[in-house]
Amino acid sequence: MLTLLLDTLKSFDGAEYLVRETKTRRLESYNIKKQSEMLREVETTKLGLVLYVVFDEDGKKYRGSYNTEIHPDTSSAELREKIEQGLYAARFVKNEYFELVPPSPHKAEPMGETDAVQALADLQTAFYAGDCREGGHLSYSEFFVTRNDVRIVNSAGVDVSYATYNLFAETAVHWKGRQEKEIEIYESYETSLPLASPADTSLACNMLKDRINRLFAVAEKKSVARPTPHVGDINILLTGECLVLFFDFFRIRANAQMVYQQFATYKEGAMVQGQDQSSGCDRITLTLDPKLEGSSYGSPYDEHGQPLETHTIIRDGKLLKYWGDTRFAGYLGIPPTGNIHSFRVTGGTAGGEDLRRGPHLELVSFSDFHADPVTGDFGSEIRLGFYFDGEKTVPVTGGSISGNMAAVQDTLRMSAEERQYNHYRGPATVCIRGASISGVE
Repeated sequence: MLTLLLDTLKSFDGAEYLVRETKTRRLESYNIKKQSEMLREVETTKLGLVLYVVFDEDGKKYRGSYNTEIHPDTSSAELREKIEQGLYAARFVKNEYFELVPPSPHKAEPMGETDAVQALADLQTAFYAGDCREGGHLSYSEFFVTRNDVRIVNSAGVDVSYATYNLFAETAVHWKGRQEKEIEIYESYETSLPLASPADTSLACNMLKDRINRLFAVAEKKSVARPTPHVGDINILLTGECLVLFFDFFRIRANAQMVYQQFATYKEGAMVQGQDQSSGCDRITLTLDPKLEGSSYGSPYDEHGQPLETHTIIRDGKLLKYWGDTRFAGYLGIPPTGNIHSFRVTGGTAGGEDLRRGPHLELVSFSDFHADPVTGDFGSEIRLGFYFDGEKTVPVTGGSISGNMAAVQDTLRMSAEERQYNHYRGPATVCIRGASISGVE
């Protein structure tokens, strides 16, 4: 179908386009407790098409676009009709003109081979190694080991291919505490296998072991947790996967699209965090890393075929440069970096013990942590935390946290110890002040 599509597109004189083909081979495993209920392999092909029309109106140049998907069984006649309709519809979309991604000598590293069945067996062994508690068990699990073979072609001459191996796992722990209180906590995990040697599952296995052990620890502590008290203005520590969204706020605010659409006010060369010299906060350094090992977002090209490289966009709290795809980078008159989702954060100076000195509330699990990249508001319902009043530590649950990044970013202290959660690698723990805790006791 891809060959037919490209040949048909070339028959339309001057037609501009972007084609993205994704061939997926996925091994799926569904289990109840440790018992396999179903194992199946799924193969699919998705063919995405973007049609472009360049036109002038009132002396201004535009690039209209039309997005669609092509079904594998589409006939030649149906394909021509679909393209004709798409080119007509694209004329009603008035995007400011931008250049398509040009061809590049950059080549993706070849993907190594692996036995998906063996990889799945390794991952499940690591996953269930932590399911050995008297008080609880994993009630179900789902695993998806996916190979994606991607090819991107555009009318400007781009024709690139690459492959990835990704892992998705979903589970729930059922825990029955000493007081006959039963709880169930759901979580999902994403990671990837190394590009050059996907048969090496060690990193993914270690991640799964760690996450399952942590899930059981959260369930055990939550089963005996007290209601979260009204703590007032004390140090708040954030630990766990919420840090992905906490720091992703800075990445998204530096995006060319956010700046162009005036959703973000970041300025190149200006401080975005740590403006108050006397605050003593740790200033972040944020690096976009499309090759971050273990990230399910790892890719040598973005969705438009732009080659991806590592870029440090924030250093010591100062914005060095914007980042973005060809379209919005072109609008700002800056070199495009492509769309990059994986990132690293450094700049932590404290040890975990230092951050935990003095009264504090450490929050380790949330129901659904969110951070709005436009307003800076963040918050969530508290699933589990630990309150230290200066003498003793007790597990707490319930209530919520709310705050705004502008109010807390200059109080930020970060641990030197790092952890990775899929496409984020950075401080394992951060300490902030200025957020509000709504307790239930």
